[in-house]
Amino acid sequence: MQETLLRVFVVVVGLLVCPKDDPRLQQWDEALTTGLQKPEERQWREEEAAAQFETEYLKHIWNAFSIISTICFFWKYLGGNIRKNHEEPKAFSGTSMAAEAPLPDASVLHQFYVKCVQAPPEKTCREEEFMEGFANDLLTAMRSVCDEDGRMRVEDFHIVSVKEIIIPLAPPEPYGFRCLLSNDEGGVPPTDMQVCGQIKLVEEAVVSNGCPCQAPGADGDVVCLVHCEPKPIRKKVSDARDGPLCSKNTHFLSKSRVTRWFQSTLKQAWALISHKYDFDLSLCYIEAPGALTIRFRSGKKLSFRMNPVVRFNAEAHFFIAPWSSSDLDTFWPLSLSGYEEQLMHKLSEQLPENSCHIQTLEIALFLHRRHATWFGSTALRDFHFKAALMHLLLKKKPSDWGRAEAGCRLRDLLTFVERSLQKKLLKHVLLGNSSITLMKLPAEITKAKPVNLLQPLAEHDCVYRSTVMGFQDMLKNASMLINDYVARYYEDTNAPSS
Repeated sequence: MQETLLRVFVVVVGLLVCPKDDPRLQQWDEALTTGLQKPEERQWREEEAAAQFETEYLKHIWNAFSIISTICFFWKYLGGNIRKNHEEPKAFSGTSMAAEAPLPDASVLHQFYVKCVQAPPEKTCREEEFMEGFANDLLTAMRSVCDEDGRMRVEDFHIVSVKEIIIPLAPPEPYGFRCLLSNDEGGVPPTDMQVCGQIKLVEEAVVSNGCPCQAPGADGDVVCLVHCEPKPIRKKVSDARDGPLCSKNTHFLSKSRVTRWFQSTLKQAWALISHKYDFDLSLCYIEAPGALTIRFRSGKKLSFRMNPVVRFNAEAHFFIAPWSSSDLDTFWPLSLSGYEEQLMHKLSEQLPENSCHIQTLEIALFLHRRHATWFGSTALRDFHFKAALMHLLLKKKPSDWGRAEAGCRLRDLLTFVERSLQKKLLKHVLLGNSSITLMKLPAEITKAKPVNLLQPLAEHDCVYRSTVMGFQDMLKNASMLINDYVARYYEDTNAPSS
């Protein structure tokens, strides 16, 4: 291909340098007869030849420019595809690294999980009690701030884990939320953010029949003698353009404005109750809307998140992801964590006693987080491993998840993630999956389009390569890391106390 393009380029250059119809050749042929021609005729012919030469010269220049542009176009795109085809096989060899990576046996994995991964129940219980009391005080203060602000209300919080608390938001009267999924009337979502939707702010107004009893602000305790029979009050719903915390010139809730409002409310609420606590609370503005860090006097730190969410239904909600782009300000990611927990619980009920599925997931997450701490984070997240585990739970027999099978199941989980990275495809376990019969799901979820959780990697080659390299490095160091942690634990345990 490259040789053919080079030959075409040489031919074009030859035509430019030595054109067939060069008027100067005609001038050389007519040199002997120029003396016989009249001066006027000779001047006219010279002008005509010069004009023809200029026209033909510009024609050749334009043709050459077109050919060179075509060559550059094919060179760029065909050459890019050739390089891409040569580079992609290098990311994965013919053999599976996860299938051949050395991993400890089930007994060592169990010791590693109990001693190094699993948090002590007493510590977890103390942290949960502390977080529940602190979140309750902070939420009470936030409500008093919201009453003065009037732009939004906060509802009762829900503790997902010690590290994460969600706070549902609700608009003040007479406003309401209408949630639109991306495959509904909510518009076309971005390619790398498919599990999302938009939140429309609507305003409800009572349609009055002319009677003072249905006038705005009428006292509900007043008895109307004309309309004594109870009739449903008619309401008119309209889009609240430029409503509270909406994006400019729209009726959709803005993530950036909600973030700024929520962070400001948190700061004001902490200022009201800070005198009650003997520690410092700092807000990490970059990581997430409600990323907080508690610094105790002893030097210990406790990091957690209080995330503002908008409920889609009882088990799903829209949230604000860290590092959200301003170009996607009205598209909110959808979390199906409630349904996922229900599915995990249903699957766990079918497994044998002391099954290894939780141990398998938490060991994989521990290896992933440690590698991200030491070498930097990649596009691979915790929910990718959790989705891979649920796919395995749906495919494998319940008897395959016994305690003695921890090593095999950990290898299966890592292999599943590796193959998903290789294909750039990891489907969401619930969205568009109508084969799940263990639980009842809304039609909006089962009839939705299947979602690829690795779509951002398919869109960005640089992010994909760095993610694959990071995962492969984690596989190489997994066995050494586990054995090192176990050895250090027993060294610290057997060390003589001073």
